[in-house]
Amino acid sequence: MTDTTTPSAITAAMDRVDERHYRGTDRRAVRQTTPTSVIERHLPLLDVEPGMRILEIGTGSGYSTAVLAELVGPGGSVVSVDVEDDLVTRADRLHREAGYTTITSLAGDGYQGAPGREPFDRLIAWTTPPHLPEAWVEQVRPGGVIVSPLVCAPIAYSTAMTRVVVTDEHTPGSIGLHRGQYVPMTTPTLDRSRYATLARVIDGERGPSYISAPWITATGDRELAETVFTRMLDASHSEPSDIGWPEIEHFKLWVIARDPAGLTMAHRGKETMVGVTTEEHVGFMSLFPDTRLVADAPDSPAASAVLDLLQGWKEAGRPRIEDLRVRATATAGGWRPVLESPAASSSPTRGVRFPEGP
Repeated sequence: MTDTTTPSAITAAMDRVDERHYRGTDRRAVRQTTPTSVIERHLPLLDVEPGMRILEIGTGSGYSTAVLAELVGPGGSVVSVDVEDDLVTRADRLHREAGYTTITSLAGDGYQGAPGREPFDRLIAWTTPPHLPEAWVEQVRPGGVIVSPLVCAPIAYSTAMTRVVVTDEHTPGSIGLHRGQYVPMTTPTLDRSRYATLARVIDGERGPSYISAPWITATGDRELAETVFTRMLDASHSEPSDIGWPEIEHFKLWVIARDPAGLTMAHRGKETMVGVTTEEHVGFMSLFPDTRLVADAPDSPAASAVLDLLQGWKEAGRPRIEDLRVRATATAGGWRPVLESPAASSSPTRGVRFPEGP
């Protein structure tokens, strides 16, 4: 399932690029690489035309760079930046072997863009900066477009793909949201915090389990964080859900935009969850691999609050990520997107006693 219709020009460009040349026969030639289905979903947001100059942040295997080169044609150009020197060297060699002459591969801090090579008509990033960098907006011409994943709230797993139109003053103009989740940007100059309140590798899991709860972070209470974290890990009650993936992703960002009291993101094992927590209870909707209600008990007030949120989302017409409003707020080094709280016809209370927010 895709959120956009793929234009024929993009389909043709992807068909002209030999994926095996860049990714190997098993498509695992490099560790960090964006699936072709995700590239196909997000490239239409960039609205590329022949002759354009494109800046790409995150070279990876080089496959997406080649697709961009096909889209801009011989009259355009693509500059691709990656922080890993070996990826840049590898991609540069593969581009030359494939006969591309309009691609420039640069090793550097993608957060800084490609200084001295501007202006660009378009910029696309396959990695998530902590906010929209000022350098990117400065290096894209007025009226140009930036497509990048951005953190939309001070909580883990709140990333969405954004489409930003640059104004005449080189500031963010209109901002559209779309479904998309990418790894945090690697750069020596940035804090890579994912807003986790508490994270820990449990029983040899490859990745850490965590809770991310602004209300707990604001208290600075480590004992409270440990208590809620343990309660999340031990939550044993489960109920099936009639909302599947990827639709549940739209619900997740709607809840984050709604910012209910006790809002919490969590991860345990292979599950990523969104919900609410209190000092005594936890309630979540598991997003994947299986969508379901997870709580500390069948009669948990936190579980009831999550079900109220789900009902409110349904009664609001099941709004999609694209339906949410967003504005840009200036921050050190750029801008951060702020979600506007959506209306809802029901209130997630049902007698639950929530903690005070920050």
